[in-house]
Amino acid sequence: MKFEPFKLVPVGYVRKDGETFIEILPEFSGALHGLNEGDWIKLILWFHASDRPERRSVLKVHPYNNPENPLRGVFATRSPVRPNPLAIYAVRINRIEGNRLYIDWIDAMDGTPVVDIKILVERLDCPRETLIPEQELNIPASRQVGEVNLIPRKSKHLNGVLVLELGPRMAVLTAKELAELIAALKGIYENLPAEIRKKFRKHEEQMS
Repeated sequence: MKFEPFKLVPVGYVRKDGETFIEILPEFSGALHGLNEGDWIKLILWFHASDRPERRSVLKVHPYNNPENPLRGVFATRSPVRPNPLAIYAVRINRIEGNRLYIDWIDAMDGTPVVDIKILVERLDCPRETLIPEQELNIPASRQVGEVNLIPRKSKHLNGVLVLELGPRMAVLTAKELAELIAALKGIYENLPAEIRKKFRKHEEQMS
C-alpha cells in the first residue's frame, strides 16, 4: 500500500507532567483567543507511534487489541492503527495558563502532536433528531451574544424558528417560546437599575 506525502503541521503537543495539558506552540498561541475554562473542545492528534507503513496498512483489528473480539474494519473502531493515525478526543478545559490548556487524563502518549483544536458543538458533534435540519439553518445570519449563539431558520415555521447554542449545549425554540423569551428579557431589562439601563442606552447610541 502506497502512502503519498501529506503535510500536517503540529500546533502543539500533549504533555504529561503530573497533570495532562496541551502545550500550544508560541506561533499558534493567538489561535487560543476565545477559549475559556470550562469549554469543551475536540483535540485532533497524530498518533506518531503508529506512523509506520506496516501499521498504516492494517485495515482490520481486534477491538481493544483483544483477540477474543471478532475482527472489525478500523473505520468501525477507535484503534490507533489505521491508514492515517489520527485520534479525536472530546475534552473539557479545566484551566488555561498562558499557552497551556489543562485537561483530564487522556490515553495519548506524552509528546503526541496536536494537529488541530475545534470547539465542541452539540448540534454538529453530538447529532440527534432535531426539529430543524442543518440545511434549513441560516448560518450566515447567526449572531453571537456573549457565549450564546443565535441561529435563525431560513424558512418560516412556527415549530422551531431559532437554535440557541451555549457552549456545546443546544436548544430549539418555537415561535411561541421565542416570543416568551423576548418578553422575559424585556422584563428583566426593565427591572435593572436605572444607571445600568442608562449605560445600555448610551452603548446602543454609540453602536447606531
